[in-house]
Amino acid sequence: MSEAIVEESLILPDGRTLCYTTFAAPTASVESEPEDQRTVFYFHGYPGTYHEGVLFHDAASKKGLRVVGITRPGFGGSTHDPKRSLLSFANDVLAVADHLRIERFASLGISGGCPYALACLHSVPRERLVGTMVVSGLYPATLGLDGMMLINKVIFTLSPWIPNSVLSLIFDTAMGKPARDPAHPDRLAKDLAASMESRTAEDGAAIHMHDDKFLKALVESTRDALRNGGEGSAWEAKLFSKPWGFELKDLKAEKGKLVLWHGSKDVNVPVQMAEKAAAQIPNADLRVEQEEAHISLIVNKLDDIVETLAGMF
Repeated sequence: MSEAIVEESLILPDGRTLCYTTFAAPTASVESEPEDQRTVFYFHGYPGTYHEGVLFHDAASKKGLRVVGITRPGFGGSTHDPKRSLLSFANDVLAVADHLRIERFASLGISGGCPYALACLHSVPRERLVGTMVVSGLYPATLGLDGMMLINKVIFTLSPWIPNSVLSLIFDTAMGKPARDPAHPDRLAKDLAASMESRTAEDGAAIHMHDDKFLKALVESTRDALRNGGEGSAWEAKLFSKPWGFELKDLKAEKGKLVLWHGSKDVNVPVQMAEKAAAQIPNADLRVEQEEAHISLIVNKLDDIVETLAGMF
C-alpha cells in the first residue's frame, strides 16, 4: 500500500469521537459506497490503533474485501470512555457500520482485539454479522495464564488492583514516552523489535519480514495509541482482567462462521488458552499452527486468513 492512511472520524450520540479508516477495496464513503460491499471490521491489538490494518490491505484487495479498522476508545484520536465495557464496543461498531451504510460484515480480532470480536459475536444480530475470525487471540484470564510471558502475566494479574492513574503512568513511562520521543524517533522501533526478538525465534524473524512491514505497522499503531498517554492502555488492561460481561459457553455461532487461529509457540497468549476457549464455544473452529508464534502466525498465514474471511460471506 503506497497511499497515505486517511483518518476518518464519527461523532457518536454521546458526544465521543471514534476514529476509523479503510483499507483494501474501494474507500468507504457515505455518499458513494454500495451497501453490499463485502466488509471486514478489523479490531486491533493491545495497545494499538487502526494502523495495524494496513497489513491486510493487499491480500484483502485481491479478494475484493473492504477492511475498516476502528481505533478503540482511549487510543489515538478516539475519545476515552471510562464507562465503556467490552460489550459496549459492539454499539460503536454498529454506529460506524450504519454511518457507512454497511448492512452485513465480518469481524477480525487480532491479539487484544479478540475480546471485542467475541463481544460482537455475543451482541450483534446475525443478520448483520456474517462471521468472526480471531488470530493469536487473548482469552479470559480465568482460563489460566500458565505459559504466558511474564510481563503479560503481571499485567493481567495485578491490573485489577492497581489504581487507574498509577497504571496509566506505568504504561506511559514504559511505552508512551519512547513513542513520543522527538529526539530519538527510531527508539520505539528498536524497542519493539528487540521485544519481539526476545520472545520466540519465529516472532523475531517475522517482525523483519517483507522489508519490516509488520514492524512499521506496529510502530505506527503503538505511536498513535499512546500519543495522549497511557490512560486507554490502563483501562483496557482492567477490562481484559475482569469478567467480560458474557460467558464463552453462551456464544452462538453457525458452523464455519467462527474461526480461532493460534500458534502453538505463542508466548504472548499460550495456545492452551485458545484450546480451552474453543472447547467452551459451540461450533468454534480451532486451527492450531504447530510452527507459528504470536505475530509469525499473522505474517505467514495472512493470505489464508483473508481467504477464510472471504468465504464467510
